[in-house]
Amino acid sequence: MSIRQRASVRPGRFDFREWIASPWGRATAVGLMLLVLVSVYVAWTLRDLPDPGKQDVLANTITVYDRKGKEIEQRNPKGQYHKLLKLKEMGKLAPAATIAAEDRNFYHEGAIDWMATFRAAFVDLTSGHVVQGGSTITQQLVKIQLLTPQRSIFRKIQEAVLAEGLQTRYSKDQVLEMYLNRVYYGHGAYGIGAASEIYFSKDAKDLTPAEAAFLAGLIQAPVAYDPKVHYDQARGRELYVLRGMVSTGALSQADEAAAEQEDVKSELKYNTAARQSKAPHFVDYVISRLEKDYGPAAVQQGGFNVYTTLDLDLQALADQAVKQGVQDLSRYDVNNADFLAVKPGTGEIVAWVGSADYYNDQIGGQYDVVVDLRQPGSSFKLYTYGAAFKDRKLAPGSVVDDTPQTFDGNYRPKDFDGRFMGKMTARKALLLSRNVPAVETGVKEGMDNVVNFAHTAGINSKLAPVPNTAIGGSDVTLFDHVQGFSTFANQGTKEPLMSITKITDGSGNVLSETKPGTQDGKAIAMTPAEAYLVTDILKDYQNQWHFGWNKPMASKTGTTGATSDQTRDAWILAYNPNLAAGTWVGNTQANGPGGNINAYGELVADTIMRYFVNSLPAEYQASFKRPDGLVDGKACDGGRDIFLPSTESQSCSSLEPSPSPTPSPTLIPTQLPTPPLPSPSPIVSPSPPLPSPNPSPSH
Repeated sequence: MSIRQRASVRPGRFDFREWIASPWGRATAVGLMLLVLVSVYVAWTLRDLPDPGKQDVLANTITVYDRKGKEIEQRNPKGQYHKLLKLKEMGKLAPAATIAAEDRNFYHEGAIDWMATFRAAFVDLTSGHVVQGGSTITQQLVKIQLLTPQRSIFRKIQEAVLAEGLQTRYSKDQVLEMYLNRVYYGHGAYGIGAASEIYFSKDAKDLTPAEAAFLAGLIQAPVAYDPKVHYDQARGRELYVLRGMVSTGALSQADEAAAEQEDVKSELKYNTAARQSKAPHFVDYVISRLEKDYGPAAVQQGGFNVYTTLDLDLQALADQAVKQGVQDLSRYDVNNADFLAVKPGTGEIVAWVGSADYYNDQIGGQYDVVVDLRQPGSSFKLYTYGAAFKDRKLAPGSVVDDTPQTFDGNYRPKDFDGRFMGKMTARKALLLSRNVPAVETGVKEGMDNVVNFAHTAGINSKLAPVPNTAIGGSDVTLFDHVQGFSTFANQGTKEPLMSITKITDGSGNVLSETKPGTQDGKAIAMTPAEAYLVTDILKDYQNQWHFGWNKPMASKTGTTGATSDQTRDAWILAYNPNLAAGTWVGNTQANGPGGNINAYGELVADTIMRYFVNSLPAEYQASFKRPDGLVDGKACDGGRDIFLPSTESQSCSSLEPSPSPTPSPTLIPTQLPTPPLPSPSPIVSPSPPLPSPNPSPSH
């Protein structure tokens, strides 16, 4: 431009077209548009967050459905307890404890802890699931009140933008008040006002430091820290919060030390009357899965539908069988029972009863015995013989020895009748559930091998590789035990148990979906032929012990007791190709394990399991078919039996055949007098177990 041209231009004149065409102008324009859009988005979204003190702060609905689309339970404002409080009505301790538990810099930071957020987002995305939270209380309020439970970078950006917008609209006190009125504490309690009354029957302002810390500790994961079920974990969180209250200046060291000594467990009160569910323990389990897979914010926020594997028709049948069975067995000091049923081919859980009465605090009804560790007794023998058959150490027609024997640790197992029956086949020993031959088999196979086999089949608990474990001396859960039996039902292939098939948000968008049978963790524990060796024996168990079932099932009982007249646990597990199920009975108390019972596995089979099996729908019925890979041969007692190829010739190796074992009772054990039960058939019941050097299982 010439000097004359420049002189003709008016000084200070702005050329918009020239500016907008420049890189700086375009960038500025884009930035302004984004700012407008973000502002509109924030204003529009925050309209759903009502003013403090006036809001309906309850969660969006979490609806849980069964496999056929029937509603199991709805967790929403209706039926859930909520008590709206002003911040000043909450007292000083509850807010202080919450800050110590969830966001210790709440009053000294912005809406977002950027470093923690970036770290948590990176870990969550790289690991593929929620590992870290990294959220301030402001961010948590946004998550549980305004957003969906999806995991994505965009979701994190939404959370950050809305948190900043929230802080510009409300003061710190108002944000904390909304959060404390909105957050979920478990047991149907939304907000600190409801939680104080449900857990401690008092107002929030009257909470002690220990009680306030205890409740604040539950917020992170209300199901995982449920004190009814996981008190030790809840106690650990309480101590963490108390120490945090010292670091934030809410408590002195002396007050914190005194609070640690308070017996919060004895002060707990529970009000479950508001909750109505057709499968409460199962829903608790499903919610715990959500917490694990999506993070606690998913439970806190709600607003989605969970489609599960449960069959409500079968659930009702199992629940009725448990209630009737416990009533029948009450004369034997039984006051509680559980039940679990699954589809072996897919691992789908179709029935789950965690206790005889979820709402009965006297038996600790909310404690889910399905996932509790108990001694399985002789029901564990399935794994002992299964391992030996698989490794060709034994065959059903092989000879075993039911005579007095001493094993490592000076362990001398005895049996329920105090007798020894001499040499017999492994088939007969398992059918009669003789203890000494089972221990002998476990030792011959190698207890490390038995333990490894049980773990492969589905047992996840720690099993001691000692002789006593061969007959159920190590603890298992019913959940794992049914998993193990279903592996045999599925011809040796373990399909991991599953409960959730699909999760959608309130708009029907699919958040996750798993087709049954495609879940991770499938394992081949044995071949169909190897599995059938055990099944072929146990399919005769119901007739051997006169259970009164009208459908064919392979089954095994278990009874545990430390003395001759004291029994703790009684089990029966059963399966066919389409269903595997198990039930346990015992005596429980409100805040811990209960007393002894006088019932045995056979009684449980002829009550709870009989009611269930005899009413099974057609889709869960099936007969056993012999697979390929087996040969017929001669057993050691002279009869015919089935063998894995090449094992039929060694079944009597180094032992004399014993067509007629040492004088013993007939195959049907001696029937002992017991009080009559409402049963269409006589109940064959063994006598109580004899004393043993270890708390050991019996028949």
